[in-house]
Amino acid sequence: MKKNTVHDYVVVLKNHNRKTIEMTGWLLSLLAIIIFLVNIYESPTDWGIFSSLFVLIGLIASNFVDKRKKKKISFTTILVCAGIGLNIFTATEYVGSLLILAGIIEKYLSKNKEIGFSKAGIVMNGLFPKQISWSDLNNVVIKDDLLTMDFKNNKVFQDYTDDEEDEEYEVESEEFNEYCLGRLKV
Repeated sequence: MKKNTVHDYVVVLKNHNRKTIEMTGWLLSLLAIIIFLVNIYESPTDWGIFSSLFVLIGLIASNFVDKRKKKKISFTTILVCAGIGLNIFTATEYVGSLLILAGIIEKYLSKNKEIGFSKAGIVMNGLFPKQISWSDLNNVVIKDDLLTMDFKNNKVFQDYTDDEEDEEYEVESEEFNEYCLGRLKV
């Protein structure tokens, strides 16, 4: 969502890729440790590699503890730090650059999709936000945590809302449905 746009309602949708993103993060973290260990074997006196590995292991341990406490975890910091360490202290700059890129992509993919509803229209966030006019819709409703948007061109968008997100964005179904019905009648 654009920071300066005010929406009457913001519906947060479930991110169905979280498990895949998390598994990829753990695997890339393990790969980074292996690469650092190989570089330590090749250059056992390079303290830069040792310190980078120490920081990497500390960040991974912190993520592991947060995971055990059922907190949301992110691999962006781990992957970017590992990539910077590889770029500075080893001859594997390409791998380091790929880890930095993976960290940036992970941050973007981990975000939940948000849909903002206002009198002016509907905005779906993303790399290229999608604008939807109320006049393009037959109906918009949330029922049993399922958002359904019925378009006049016979397309239907459905996705589950994420009720675990920030309570600031929590949408009451009846109130939201009345709001949408009122906007559709205008």
